[in-house]
Amino acid sequence: MTIRPRRPCAHPGCQQWAVIGSYCAVHAAEWQEKLKARRAEFARRADEERAPADDRGYTFAWRKARKAWIIRHPICEICGKPATDVDHITPHRGDRKLFWDTNNWQSLCHECHSRKSYGERRRKGKKQPEADPEMGVMIIP
Repeated sequence: MTIRPRRPCAHPGCQQWAVIGSYCAVHAAEWQEKLKARRAEFARRADEERAPADDRGYTFAWRKARKAWIIRHPICEICGKPATDVDHITPHRGDRKLFWDTNNWQSLCHECHSRKSYGERRRKGKKQPEADPEMGVMIIP
């Protein structure tokens, strides 16, 4: 059994020892409340900026197709857990043809799908690296 050395609470001016992560019990609870509020605010803004699911193409027809796909492909492509979500490998961004292209679908567990979608949202708007044929390297604008 290894014993880690005690650390002071990371909250400025607090003289207590950290017991939960980097904070004492009092400040850990405050931090959790702040984090919960920030996540709720992020979710609220995301919902306001996003069109309803039916408007984005996730209709009854999609739900039927998704269910059939999961039955035929029950394992997550990334981690091997049971699949719960059907992911568009290349984000369709409203392109109906790409949306219904089954070659663009993959089965993922919810955790892997969330991780992939989060990464795509973070990269959205950022310029992607381009290959420089003369140098044979990736150029990041």
